[in-house]
Amino acid sequence: MEKKEKHLFGTAKHFKVKVKKAKEPPLKFIVSVMSYAMFILLFLVGATLFVYVLDIKIKEAKGIQYTPEYNAYVVLTGSMIPEILINDVVVTKKEEAKSLETGDIITFISTDPRFTGMTITHRIINKYVDNVTGEYSFQTRGDNNPSPDSVLTRENKILGKVILKIPKLGYIQQFLATKGGWIIVILVPCLTVLSYDILKLVKVITNKKKRVTVQ
Repeated sequence: MEKKEKHLFGTAKHFKVKVKKAKEPPLKFIVSVMSYAMFILLFLVGATLFVYVLDIKIKEAKGIQYTPEYNAYVVLTGSMIPEILINDVVVTKKEEAKSLETGDIITFISTDPRFTGMTITHRIINKYVDNVTGEYSFQTRGDNNPSPDSVLTRENKILGKVILKIPKLGYIQQFLATKGGWIIVILVPCLTVLSYDILKLVKVITNKKKRVTVQ
């Protein structure tokens, strides 16, 4: 559509111009979204772990014995096969001793002289309570072990009840424990996002220079 207007120095022409924005290729858009999502996820996970570890260290420095309500442990032996396999990760929740029952799987600190201080995940096969002190103790056994654990587990040694099993996640934990693992999982996604932004910026600057040259 063309319009004409009369001015002192002649006739001016006005044109209606429609500017169409170039559509970004779907694949490029998806890659961009996934890169940013991964970066944000890793940042949130890192921040959460930092706060979690810092909180524990502060409490330890103050002499406060603290067991998180939720925690996760990598199973390193086959004592709970077939229920829990080697390198599975178990997620535990802190429970009151009186609420634990026979058949529950718990993670605890062993007081057995052979395994003193080791973190163990076994099933409760018997539950006892001291009528004088009211303290609970538990007899445990690994599903794959021929006999029960030789020492009862007292309630103050229990870290939590197993509420979730994540198969084979321990392999990832072992990988992340290496320097190369952290570099690949943390730095590579960050560098990918950064490289994409730099290329995008260079493209914008190049397009602006071309426009200036054409004018």
